[in-house]
Amino acid sequence: MASQRPFSLNIRLLVTLSLLLVVAFSGTTYWLDATFRQLSEDGVRDILELQVLALIGAADLTDDGRLELPLQLPEPRLASLGSGLYAEIADPVGSRVWRSPSAIGVGLADGLSATPGDDIFVRRTLADGTEVLIYGVGITWDLVGEVSYGFQVYVAEDLSGFNRQLATYRRQLMFWFGVVLAGLLFVMGIALKLGLRPLQKMADEISSIENGELQFLSEGYPRELSGVARNMNMLVTSERQRISRFGTTMDDLAHSLKTPLAVLRTELSMSEPDTVNLQAQVSRMQGVIDYQLRRAAATGPRSLAPESVRLAPLVRDVSSSLRKIYQDKNIQFDFHDPDSAAYRAEKGDLYELVGNLLDNAWKWSVSIVTVSLLTLRNDKGQLVLRLTVSDDGPGVSDYDADDILSRGKRGGLRGDVPGQGIGLAVVSELVDLYSGSLSVDRSNYGGAMFAVDLPLREHDHPVAGR
Repeated sequence: MASQRPFSLNIRLLVTLSLLLVVAFSGTTYWLDATFRQLSEDGVRDILELQVLALIGAADLTDDGRLELPLQLPEPRLASLGSGLYAEIADPVGSRVWRSPSAIGVGLADGLSATPGDDIFVRRTLADGTEVLIYGVGITWDLVGEVSYGFQVYVAEDLSGFNRQLATYRRQLMFWFGVVLAGLLFVMGIALKLGLRPLQKMADEISSIENGELQFLSEGYPRELSGVARNMNMLVTSERQRISRFGTTMDDLAHSLKTPLAVLRTELSMSEPDTVNLQAQVSRMQGVIDYQLRRAAATGPRSLAPESVRLAPLVRDVSSSLRKIYQDKNIQFDFHDPDSAAYRAEKGDLYELVGNLLDNAWKWSVSIVTVSLLTLRNDKGQLVLRLTVSDDGPGVSDYDADDILSRGKRGGLRGDVPGQGIGLAVVSELVDLYSGSLSVDRSNYGGAMFAVDLPLREHDHPVAGR
């Protein structure tokens, strides 16, 4: 069963932010509602307190302790039944001594008690189901001498209108908060889309690389993604190099084994083969196989070896093998190495480099092959080790100079000379690997001259004259 495709990063962020906003807005709505309700109740309390003071001011106490209020009450609503404003006065034990016409049948202060000097403010539901806010205060009325009377004065406000206003406020609050929330989510959606556009661009470009429509990730990514893009491009480059190396390893391996196999064939054709030479060639073949396998398994460009490799023994070893292979040509071999040149590199790479150049020269020469090693500064002032291999063969035309360095191409050379078009291509690849340069020219003998410049570090070698 196929697994469910996960949500995109954009949707996840939008959902997360939406939940946070809903929680934040819900808390804010609750706080605003509670604050508005408390402020509204405080306002009602202030009004009721004024009504109580107005009633006390309008009341009159007789000598026998009876409380009298004028027929014309200070608040007209108190005289109208069902007006929503109620008043009632009780003695200290709770017995009603007066109530407003609007409070007839209401039972406003039943069960309430306000001691002299104290006040109360409560919400309660009356017998008829009306919800009211009641403010009450206990007072002591002093007469002449030491005679005093206590009373409880209560005024209540019907909350029907208050509740309607509160409900209206809540609806408006929820509506506008909903509008603001929707607007914020819309803006955040656009902001997230714009902010995550580089990630979407990277995902699209990776898909294009997988489909072969693009070579590398483009530049211009934000700082947070530039390192990812750079590392991704390095990974793609390394992977392509690895695939390319695996694709060419068999060709390079076959080509590298060609010379020692030829030496073995030559030795075995003799009546008394040189067992020491046979063992040396077998060891060399094993070394070539190990080297090519390491080279194919490498995951990226290799660094220079920490130890220098002397080239003179290597050149003499290769030339000795070639002399046996091409013994019928009687080649005169000259080697010039005034500086006892050494170079920091993989020994297998240097064997490939020197071996392919010398094999090519021996193959095409008539009678002379020369090799020179010099430490000098090139035309750009860089310190280099220059390896020059010359022969007296037919040479290389300017038209064929580039072709012979390409894998599988041999230019316009004679077809009677065997070859696969691999050796010089391997030389070119190795020179590029070590950031060197390779040039093809005509030698002083009329044949081809291959010059390889490999960069040196200033402290590795003294500079010889040019």
